[in-house]
Amino acid sequence: MLTFLLIFIGFVCYYAYKYSKNQEQKQLEINISSLTNGDAVIPVDGINPVMDIRIKENNIDTSRIIEYTGEIPRKFEFRPENFGQFIGQEEAKERAKTIIKKSKMNLKSHFLVDGIRGHGKTTFVNLIHKQLGGKLIEYIGRQVNEDNIIDIINQINTAQEKYVMLFIDEFDTMNYKVIKILNPIIETFKLEGKKIKPFIFAGATINKYILLKNNPDTLDRIDFQVKFKKYNKEELMTILKQYHTQLYNDISVSENILNIIASNCKFNPRTSISLLEEYIVEENMEKVLRNNHIIKDGLTSIDIKILETLASVKRMGANALAMRVGLGEREYVVEFEPFLCEYGYINRVPNRMIADKGQQILKDLKDEK
Repeated sequence: MLTFLLIFIGFVCYYAYKYSKNQEQKQLEINISSLTNGDAVIPVDGINPVMDIRIKENNIDTSRIIEYTGEIPRKFEFRPENFGQFIGQEEAKERAKTIIKKSKMNLKSHFLVDGIRGHGKTTFVNLIHKQLGGKLIEYIGRQVNEDNIIDIINQINTAQEKYVMLFIDEFDTMNYKVIKILNPIIETFKLEGKKIKPFIFAGATINKYILLKNNPDTLDRIDFQVKFKKYNKEELMTILKQYHTQLYNDISVSENILNIIASNCKFNPRTSISLLEEYIVEENMEKVLRNNHIIKDGLTSIDIKILETLASVKRMGANALAMRVGLGEREYVVEFEPFLCEYGYINRVPNRMIADKGQQILKDLKDEK
């Protein structure tokens, strides 16, 4: 009798729990449906829902914008107009020459640019397009979905220009299932038997490993895999001098200041330019470094906290490490880890652990106090 009673109570508890989870699931479906206009798939995997949510893109009517017609007091941005002004990345520039030659011979010349953020990937793509001429169609990866990929094809097919380039920046953020649709498009210029005007596909990413994991078949169909290399101090000095000459030639900036900036920008061109502009405003390099929380050799207070955390443990996963230093996992992986790994401060094997160089800089900072 006791056994029967226990079994009965167990069944009651189980079905009560299932009913509760089903109610939560229905509420989740209602909430997501209201967010996505019903365009969401929510299969249930055991207890936890596995969500594949596609939030509808806003349709922005840019024709309603009242364009500014006033005076712009000074040029506020400099972008290279040709590959001569594009400093560094010599191997990539040689590949660009081949891409351009193949395109002019009407041969497939799809390419993917892979490199750390701020290294000029978008500029590189635009320079290739500029040398070819024609029409450039640009999207961010997460903007492309099953709803608008036909619109993109129609943009290509209705283009009057000889050369058409479809550039998808942050290619890794595009849904991996949608990327699969690209396979026949970029390989045969057809989709379900319908012809597509031959075009050049260009992609850019800072996370090629995601594409290698989810879409290696698509990468196999991209003719050129262009890998950007890290910049050195001399190249950054040249970039800074060129930027200063083009935009701020009337403002004096010493060689020493440029040297400090080149040494503290994590060898990132975009960061170096940001520091230069801030110095031009503040005219105080110590204040600029302090405002950007730069402690030593470009490492910020957060970088040092990451190293200190890893120094106190044997090894740690990305999510746990990010939480310990007050970051989100993606923020840590995108903003901080690439530099720390690339320049030998930490190792990823696959869990994170501090390297000898990381230990040494912590020692140096301790000795300097």
